[in-house]
Amino acid sequence: MTTSIIDGHIEAADLKRARGGLSVFRSITFQQDGIGPRTIRNAVVKDNVAAELVAGARGRFYLYNAFDLKGVHGIRTPDGRDIYGFPGNNQKLFLILGLVNIVWIALIVATRGGVPLLGVALLILAIVGYIFIGKGQREAQEQFDGDAGYRST
Repeated sequence: MTTSIIDGHIEAADLKRARGGLSVFRSITFQQDGIGPRTIRNAVVKDNVAAELVAGARGRFYLYNAFDLKGVHGIRTPDGRDIYGFPGNNQKLFLILGLVNIVWIALIVATRGGVPLLGVALLILAIVGYIFIGKGQREAQEQFDGDAGYRST
């Protein structure tokens, strides 16, 4: 997983949908202090962080990119507010996918005597996804906590 920081303000934030505690933005365009614009597409953000992602919002924005997901996981505003939220719902989905595939593999082995290759492939995908999303969440939390003394100007 990669994490990064943007100091600046938001020029535009195009919300696609908000449901189940998560918001998905078509795009978020940042104006970085002294660098220029940067746009993130298809950003997945927790609702508490998404509420702060409006045009004109200024501060330090903490970004993540984990296993085909990207978005903003934290904000530190000039008035001293710290907002953090990592969208971990996909880790639960990978766990459920892995458990379902274990049951499916066991059922096929018991009834047909063979191993379903699709089930094994999906089980491997579930394990890798679970590990990478968990690692991404830990790195995002460490990044945000490690910068706790920062105050946006």
